[in-house]
Amino acid sequence: MDVHHHSHLASGETHTARKKWTHYFWEFFMLFLAVTLGFFVENKREHYIEHKRGLQYIRSFVEDLKTDTARFSVIIRDYQKKEADLDRLYFCYDSIEHKQNPSDCIRNIYAATIGYQDLIYTDRTLQQLKNAGGLRLLEEEDADSIIIYDQLLRYLLKVESTSLQEMQSRVRGTRNSVFAYSEMMESGWAKGVQPEKVNLISTEKELLNRFFNEVMVYRFACRFQFRQTIRLKEKAAALIIFYTEKYHLK
Repeated sequence: MDVHHHSHLASGETHTARKKWTHYFWEFFMLFLAVTLGFFVENKREHYIEHKRGLQYIRSFVEDLKTDTARFSVIIRDYQKKEADLDRLYFCYDSIEHKQNPSDCIRNIYAATIGYQDLIYTDRTLQQLKNAGGLRLLEEEDADSIIIYDQLLRYLLKVESTSLQEMQSRVRGTRNSVFAYSEMMESGWAKGVQPEKVNLISTEKELLNRFFNEVMVYRFACRFQFRQTIRLKEKAAALIIFYTEKYHLK
């Protein structure tokens, strides 16, 4: 009798222990499930917020691009005018060589070498994307396209501030020895209007050779910047279309 009673108690204790173990397991499982679901919901919420912020960056960048394309059009027209003014560079020099005073082409050369349109662009969104870590909020394809655009911008800025500016300074320095200062002040240029006639102050062959050589190099630099600005504008226009269609922007 005693043995049988002892065996019954042992069986009951085992059943109670097993019941407690499963109870704890389910509590742990429900807690784990709640934490996992909470983490999943929070992750989805953060992803949604980041996506929304990324879309705001895209909208802002597209508006900047629209401003840039308008500005680039002005720059391109200025380079087109330079190209036309410098188109008869050889003819102008040849006329001077033959003791003529080709006022029209000299006037155009002077006008074309006064200066150039600075490459000004809207960097509001670009700076935020680069400095505030905004690029990580964008899709890889979007971030890459913006980086490429920014690289092209910075490359043209570097060319403008180095080689183009150097050529501009050289031409300006020699030009002031070729044209009379008093004549320039009395002409329409002092008032912002192109004069009808321009005369050389010097016909010294060595000086004129240097001036025309420098203008020729300056023309090549302007032509390069001209073509690259066209490329930049085309890139900006393509990005506007790309983002507008992809994100259904208005």
